[in-house]
Amino acid sequence: MDLKKTRLFCIPFSGGNAYSYSEFKKYIPDNIELCNLELPGRGKRISEPLLHSVESMTEDLFLQIETKINENYVIFGHSLGSLLGITLCRYISVKGMNLPLILFLSGQTAPASIKPDNKHTLPDDQFINMLREMAGTPEELLTDKSFLQFFLPVVRADFQALSDYNYTSKNTPLDVPITIMLGKDEKISDEDAAIWQLETDNTISVHRFEGGHFFIFDHIEKISNLIAEKIKSQLKT
Repeated sequence: MDLKKTRLFCIPFSGGNAYSYSEFKKYIPDNIELCNLELPGRGKRISEPLLHSVESMTEDLFLQIETKINENYVIFGHSLGSLLGITLCRYISVKGMNLPLILFLSGQTAPASIKPDNKHTLPDDQFINMLREMAGTPEELLTDKSFLQFFLPVVRADFQALSDYNYTSKNTPLDVPITIMLGKDEKISDEDAAIWQLETDNTISVHRFEGGHFFIFDHIEKISNLIAEKIKSQLKT
């Protein structure tokens, strides 16, 4: 098979957009096509209404890639993007369409472990402090009132979708390899990571990187290399 036909669909994290993974383009090999997806209410789709559920987000993502998954492709998602990655894969499976070669899921507990937390309902000051602790948003933006006026509703909508997600144990495991990536300082134990095994008939692989929840931006080259190596290995099987 020709590796040039492998598309890498990237799903943004809470508050993220299609530009969130733009740095990956520097390190992803030319034979992998980087395809950054965009949810409504941000980036190029800023004029569209925000979505507040995993189900509506999943359907929106599917419509973006529906005509592009006839050949080799993989899916990468971080945080909320990881949950959307697995739900998108299941959506594609139900449609009876070509499944991804691999799922790359980063910075997220397994769907079976997700519990409602209502973080999206916190007062602005507490919500901003929570984002500050997650270290994914520059401090100068967290103190910029005009930026926060736009940004907070986006992140709240994303957090609501995560909190309202209902897992079903009736899901049939997918016949898709899953690579899990986590920060060593994240509050996700090895036992928590192992629960991802419920989602696939294949053996999962777990990779730890130095850093907290947004470790991915400190290890873009390593992660890009890992993705390329996993794709190459999968195409050989």
